[in-house]
Amino acid sequence: MMVLIKLTVAVLNVYSMLIMARVVLSWVNPNPRHEALLWVIRLTEPVLAPLRALIPLRGLDLSPIVAWLLIRLLVKLLFQAGG
Repeated sequence: MMVLIKLTVAVLNVYSMLIMARVVLSWVNPNPRHEALLWVIRLTEPVLAPLRALIPLRGLDLSPIVAWLLIRLLVKLLFQAGG
């Protein structure tokens, strides 16, 4: 059971890094057709799009922050459940 929790936490940590990478990439405005950027968008959009729909602020996308905080909360809960 503990191995499964550690694996889940590792995956969640990688996913949170992908979200942060997407935020940083949006600041530096790279080539929109760059394969690395497209890869990060394809991986993060399934989580960010529903959050974006729940937080309808025009001109300000808070979905990466909300997703990151939710992931951190889930990691904390998993550590508590694991002992």
